[in-house]
Amino acid sequence: MALDSASLAQALLDLGDPESSAEAAQAWASAIGDYADEVVPPSTTVSEATSALATALAAAFASPAAAPLMEVAFLAFGVTVGGGMAPAFVAVPPATPVGFVAFMAVMRDSREAAMQELAGIIDNWMKTGTATPALGGPPVTWS
Repeated sequence: MALDSASLAQALLDLGDPESSAEAAQAWASAIGDYADEVVPPSTTVSEATSALATALAAAFASPAAAPLMEVAFLAFGVTVGGGMAPAFVAVPPATPVGFVAFMAVMRDSREAAMQELAGIIDNWMKTGTATPALGGPPVTWS
């Protein structure tokens, strides 16, 4: 098990063109949840985080200012995923913005290029999370 940006990129490409913001939010959350299911150290709250992400992304995608709301949604997702690493680990979830605002400011040559870049951005962000063994030891980055 480990976070895999190539699989995430493919999942984002496979989303197609959902017909509504709610449908898009659910599809995005499912893709992100499947990706996060592989996080090391493992988390027992990925399903809960995915459900909350779908709700938050539905609001973001229905807004003309989606990017800032996506940042908030993903930060909450990270907090919930980190919480599921307890009691074996004390997690520090990714705390910085993912980078959606900057990403959306630039046009890409293709949908494939955009989704690969976006998967890399999300993957890099997730891997800024850390977890310290509760019984002692150095922190490890989420992988």
